[in-house]
Amino acid sequence: MKEVTLERKKVNLPIDVLVGTGGVILSVVLSLIPYENTFWYKSAMLAYGLSAIVYLAFLIIRDRILGAVATGVLSVGLVLNLTGMIRRSIESYQMGVFHPPWSNLFEALTFWSFIAGLVYLIIERKYRFKLIGAFVVPLIFFTSAYAIFKANAEIQPLMPALRSYWLYLHVITAFTGYAGFTVAFGGAVAYLIKEYFSGRRIAQILPSKEVLDEITYKSIAIVFPIWTASIILGAAWANEAWGGYWSWDPKEVWSLIVWLFFGAYLHARQLMGWRGKRVAWLVVFGFITVLICFFAVNLYFPGLHSYATE
Repeated sequence: MKEVTLERKKVNLPIDVLVGTGGVILSVVLSLIPYENTFWYKSAMLAYGLSAIVYLAFLIIRDRILGAVATGVLSVGLVLNLTGMIRRSIESYQMGVFHPPWSNLFEALTFWSFIAGLVYLIIERKYRFKLIGAFVVPLIFFTSAYAIFKANAEIQPLMPALRSYWLYLHVITAFTGYAGFTVAFGGAVAYLIKEYFSGRRIAQILPSKEVLDEITYKSIAIVFPIWTASIILGAAWANEAWGGYWSWDPKEVWSLIVWLFFGAYLHARQLMGWRGKRVAWLVVFGFITVLICFFAVNLYFPGLHSYATE
């Protein structure tokens, strides 16, 4: 398959910075309204769900207004999600147990939704391919919904091992990796639909396979070094907290498996010339290891990261 250079949108940096700053300021202002943090998280979940529906409609109808609405509603969801995160931080401070809003399962899932949505919007803004949103935003919605309906939203004091500046560095890099892999998975699924349903309407309305392959690759290439950094930072934190850089904890092992899977993807694509459905399937199986790393390990395998189930 030939190499494709994606068309990039001319980004007006001052406007982008202004819009982003405005969104942050709006979230701060909204967080001062005395509603519980869960109100904002639930509102964000509803916005993600509506955005997913509109993206799916845009995939079928291809109306420019629908595309703008889908992006706008997703942006609203991100503002509401950030509002919930800020409000939760305020509430934890008022309770005397302040911590950043990504320390337990509920907070981690809602943080994942936020970072995944943000990463996707950056890619959409840069490359002008809204159709991938029909595959990525539903994942963001389901992640948020799982947090709302299945995880414990109660604010609790941090375990001693988590009371460290490493909580900021390690978790942010890890979830940026999760987010990038989520976007790549959406691109890979779209590619496989294009490949196996070539005669169907859904395949015809998707971008070309070359473009989908390239979007998937760029998503992974950007976040793979960040995921690598998260493993290194986690090892440094483990040494400080538990006296060793590596203890073969289930979370550590599966984080390494994720790294090996996506490292193999980059190796196969760049050095072995793999393209198309082979590497798309590699991304799908790689994302399964991501889900195992986060959900299965946290919920079903006891270890040093058991706090993440709370």
